[in-house]
Amino acid sequence: MHFLNLLASLLSTAALTKYVAANLRITADHHSFGGVNYPGLQFLEPKERNNIIRSIVKTNARVVRLFIRAEEKHADPESEIGVFDRTILDQFDDTLAAIHRISKGKVKVIIAPHDAHSLRGSNNVPCDAYCNKVDGAFLDFYSNLDIRKLYKTRLDVFFRHYPSKNFGERSWSTLSEVILGVDVQNEPWSGIFPIVAGEPWLCDIANHLKEEIGLGEHNIAVISGGISGANTPDGTQNWPDSAMDCKAIDVIGIHGYYSNGKDETAGTPWAKMFIPGNTITARALGNKLLLVEEMAYVNTDAGLSYKKSAIWDQGNALNLRGIPWMYSHLTNKDEGTTAKVSITRSANFAIGALTDILRRAYTARSNFNWSKYLPAPPALSNLTLIPMNPFIPEQSDCTFGCPGFLCNGADGCATDLICKNSICQTPNEQQPGKVGDVCNSKAVCLAHLKCEDEVCQECMPRPSIASNDKRKITWAGDPNLQCVLDSTQPFLMRPLCQLPRDKSNPCQNAQHCNADEYCDWGLCKACTEGCLGMKCRSNNKCKTGFCNSFGRCDYPGKAQKPVGPGVRARARGPGWNAGPKNMERGPNKVRDETMRINIPVDGPKATGNPTS
Repeated sequence: MHFLNLLASLLSTAALTKYVAANLRITADHHSFGGVNYPGLQFLEPKERNNIIRSIVKTNARVVRLFIRAEEKHADPESEIGVFDRTILDQFDDTLAAIHRISKGKVKVIIAPHDAHSLRGSNNVPCDAYCNKVDGAFLDFYSNLDIRKLYKTRLDVFFRHYPSKNFGERSWSTLSEVILGVDVQNEPWSGIFPIVAGEPWLCDIANHLKEEIGLGEHNIAVISGGISGANTPDGTQNWPDSAMDCKAIDVIGIHGYYSNGKDETAGTPWAKMFIPGNTITARALGNKLLLVEEMAYVNTDAGLSYKKSAIWDQGNALNLRGIPWMYSHLTNKDEGTTAKVSITRSANFAIGALTDILRRAYTARSNFNWSKYLPAPPALSNLTLIPMNPFIPEQSDCTFGCPGFLCNGADGCATDLICKNSICQTPNEQQPGKVGDVCNSKAVCLAHLKCEDEVCQECMPRPSIASNDKRKITWAGDPNLQCVLDSTQPFLMRPLCQLPRDKSNPCQNAQHCNADEYCDWGLCKACTEGCLGMKCRSNNKCKTGFCNSFGRCDYPGKAQKPVGPGVRARARGPGWNAGPKNMERGPNKVRDETMRINIPVDGPKATGNPTS
């Protein structure tokens, strides 16, 4: 049987003073958090706005992300370039004050001072003054130095010159008690990757916010804002080198929209993306903070009955990895078939699932230290048990241990799967010890299988005692039921599953093990030297995989990219990637100038085929 409910234990509360080795269980005494996006909150009537804020506070959200942009019935505060409407800024300031007052300082805001979608009137965001200025040449905003100066003036007016009516006429750049961070823009270069023009804009604007406006002096974070739009599950759109190497950027803002797929839940891509110690997490630790600024439900042919489950799965995966996240987005209107979640509906709707996972995020742990920008909660969770999704629809084909589900250990998945990196997945063809493989005293089976008649076999899940309620389906692994005794089924052809004890999975290389293990004499063992995320100078120094181009041990199975400051890139010499000679001139030279380009309208990116 899957003894999921028997595996609870306590985490070590030792503080993570320095990075030693990746651990799939977050043991650091740093806190994570959850939050929400609420575009247009400042445009609501004060009474309705305050009621919405009270409801947000009750969900245990720690951060609300707000946008300064036009909406269908509301203007942008910069009606013409260089011309600002103070009354709209007053509305926004009133909202900051209301959030601070109602939450008693426990909830902070992130401000997106402009939206790249307003440069071309996409994603239901109206075309603004800068849109009229670039006249369809969207990338001019980033590559034209004169337009860049105009945008810096916008930032100066918002964060340095506007005197707050609610905070003693202080500038917003000093309001660290209510402002956690400021995006350079929402989704700069949205839809463009790799960035083709104007890339220096990113660090220039970040430096302007941090140094000239003074956000850094007052402990307000500068956030990258979801560069190039939604990140693909295995892509790097949101963390190009220009962001990771820019000292003025404090937080890498990550946007992603993932759906349930054939062999994964909506949360599986997040769990794979942020394995502790992999390229992004190891490179960021001690250098940048990571924040999922936008994640949401993606509707599929399976229908809206899976909305609550998909929202919860994503938050659960990010809580497990210790990555703070924000749902996109809340509304006080009808949800329809969109990803929006109405804050005014009852708990049996999507807001119930979002509230539940926000509550769990409130006490979740992180390897990253956010205390500079957000106070820690009174206590952090010590449980290592990965909670089961309580919002899986009754009509779902699977409720536990299927491909893509999160797992605690060897018996946390269906018997034909393997629990690797906390995710139930199908063993690859080279994985030793699979069902049907020959086994003996030297060739062992996977930890959750049985060696019977010299063949690795699935064991039979110990069935649960049937419920007296005929309307409910009983299934192996239900933590609310009890198992039948052996004496009730004395003539089984296959052995009953038993709780694995001190068993390791067999292996031929590190790819057959968890990311925090290495393959030692045919068995996966916990890694303590040359482990994932540790510094390295060559591949033979890494037990868990290879030495990536940033000088860190990475997980195997990924293509090694010889770029960046790592040892392999340096070994090729400073001009290894310069291209053929004389390419610095002529029609093929690299350009950094204005371009006119047609960009498709953004949309959610599904990660797999819709479930039936």
